Amino acid sequence: MRINRFLALCKVASRRKSEELVTAGKIMINGRIAVLADEVDPESDIVEYNGKKLIIPQSYEYFLLNKPSGVISAASDDRGRKVVTDFLPAGSHAVPVGRLDFDTTGVLLLTNDGELTYRLTHPSFGVRKIYRARILGDFTLEKAALMKAGIMVEGGFMQAEAVSITSRHGNIAEVTVSLHEGKKREVKELVKAVGCRVLELERFAFGNITCKGLKTGEIRRLTEEEVRYLYKLTKLSKKN
Repeated sequence: MRINRFLALCKVASRRKSEELVTAGKIMINGRIAVLADEVDPESDIVEYNGKKLIIPQSYEYFLLNKPSGVISAASDDRGRKVVTDFLPAGSHAVPVGRLDFDTTGVLLLTNDGELTYRLTHPSFGVRKIYRARILGDFTLEKAALMKAGIMVEGGFMQAEAVSITSRHGNIAEVTVSLHEGKKREVKELVKAVGCRVLELERFAFGNITCKGLKTGEIRRLTEEEVRYLYKLTKLSKKN
């Protein structure tokens, strides 16, 4: 397998960041500095990062967290704030699949399965994420249509797959938004671009996985059926 894929499976970094590590000369293969064109045989080659031999985890873990507000979607935080990995069982090496904003709640997957993480977060696989938002302002059907058509914002072109207004109370609308790509702050940026503001945001579903039965801040392991669903969704062969 390519060196960047091997590094991702070992949870050193994402494929893109792994390429940066290789380019910077920080990865060794069998005692020499690796290059981007290198391929690795996990059974026979010795790959090292910071002097430590890398091994692809043989036991994968898959978790679902109902993320609370006020928690960082990361494995650590240099300011000492609470992070999503604090909810994992002791000894787990799972990390978040993508990110939710500090104040966004709901479905967050965590795993140490690097290839699955890559496929679930890469835009080319188009995994649907569904959000529920409370929006302040005159959010109309016309503005929903603009979000579906796509809008150029500071972060580039953003587009919702589907937008529906489920209820309205004065100048606050309850809205459901579906995304395939999930760029950083995409729902908030789209809503801001049409002159409104997100008051609360919850990721309701990742594919067809929801937090049904989980209270805020609770975590559980994914079922074997759910894991197989994610593999099928991303056209990946189940390893174990």
